[in-house]
Amino acid sequence: MFSARTPPRIHNICAQCLRHSKRRLYSSTSNNPPPPPPTGTAKLTNRRLVSLHGQDAPKFLQGLVTANVRPDSRSGFYAAFLTGQGRVLNDVFIYPTLGSRWHQDVNKNEEQGYLVEVDGEQTEALMKHLKRHKLRSKLKLRLLEDGELDVWGLWREDERWTAHTKGQKEGGLIGLTDCRAPGMGQRVLLPESRSLAVLGAEAEGVEEAPLDAYRVRRYLKGVVEGQNEIQREEALPMNANIDIMGGIDFKKGCYIGQELTIRTHHTGVVRRRVLPIALYDHGREPPGTLTYDAGSGRPLPEHDVDIRRDDKRKRATGKFIAGIGNVGLAMCRLEQMSDLTVSGEGSSFSPGDRFVVQSPDGRDIGVKAFVPDWIRGNVREAKVQKRVT
Repeated sequence: MFSARTPPRIHNICAQCLRHSKRRLYSSTSNNPPPPPPTGTAKLTNRRLVSLHGQDAPKFLQGLVTANVRPDSRSGFYAAFLTGQGRVLNDVFIYPTLGSRWHQDVNKNEEQGYLVEVDGEQTEALMKHLKRHKLRSKLKLRLLEDGELDVWGLWREDERWTAHTKGQKEGGLIGLTDCRAPGMGQRVLLPESRSLAVLGAEAEGVEEAPLDAYRVRRYLKGVVEGQNEIQREEALPMNANIDIMGGIDFKKGCYIGQELTIRTHHTGVVRRRVLPIALYDHGREPPGTLTYDAGSGRPLPEHDVDIRRDDKRKRATGKFIAGIGNVGLAMCRLEQMSDLTVSGEGSSFSPGDRFVVQSPDGRDIGVKAFVPDWIRGNVREAKVQKRVT
């Protein structure tokens, strides 16, 4: 008499797949940003700041991050938070605030304070991580409001950074030298009400650029940033070049994730690393240099799509991470996509090898990986193990 009613189908999606489905990085077919100016600045609106303030703040951070936290230092630094298994949670910049005008106005005492700069989409996850480990530590945690302090990137193409330039800036401002790669410039924290003019001579002749132009500049230098590019709880710090970019102190004491990180550094082989790539029309000769073309109109591949050899076997050799126009970043098997040798097996790469990645409409796009000098000079060849007779 009455037909059985079919229950609605429920489709379950795992959290990892959901994270990946949100990543389309970044521009596709049009409206590419202009090339970054040789001397420029960009407001990094995709970054947020978390404040840690109190007598236990240095000790607390020392047990959580990969870099060495020196309580008596006022120099900012690059670092990462890891899981217990040594996977990256967040890549961050950490700014000591004691002695700055902001510290005097907000914290109002002489206890040590820090500002942790993190991917803006990761603030909730980072705050949860910090609160989980806070326990009875005497410190206060707070996420800064939008506009309380903005993060600015400032660069000059002919600039050369040195270790003694990494401290706080004059006039009580908070900033640091971005030492991840040569020429990455400075990072400065400014209230929304103040302009770059407060930097004086440092801001002279500086052209303001959009955030995507800053991304292009990062990609051309091979610098990866944020959890859209460094997959949270999946990537090892070495895969993301955090070790080469100065974010790991291999001589410091215990911190979360240290065991696997140290073991990999001393005995392991890092076969995959992030490299800058150029995208070009399939079937044409690959470019000889990595140069940004703002007029590129090809659709970008989806995040995490396989890069494959352009031959009959189509063997996977890497993963596409992110891109704008014709440049981007990829996780590459070094001995297959470059001339670097990292294991005793040696490199199988040949200058005549060709690689492709699929666009969303199924067409092949040519891919060529480049090895910047700052990576080439820091990738170690495998140690030959001597047998004891």
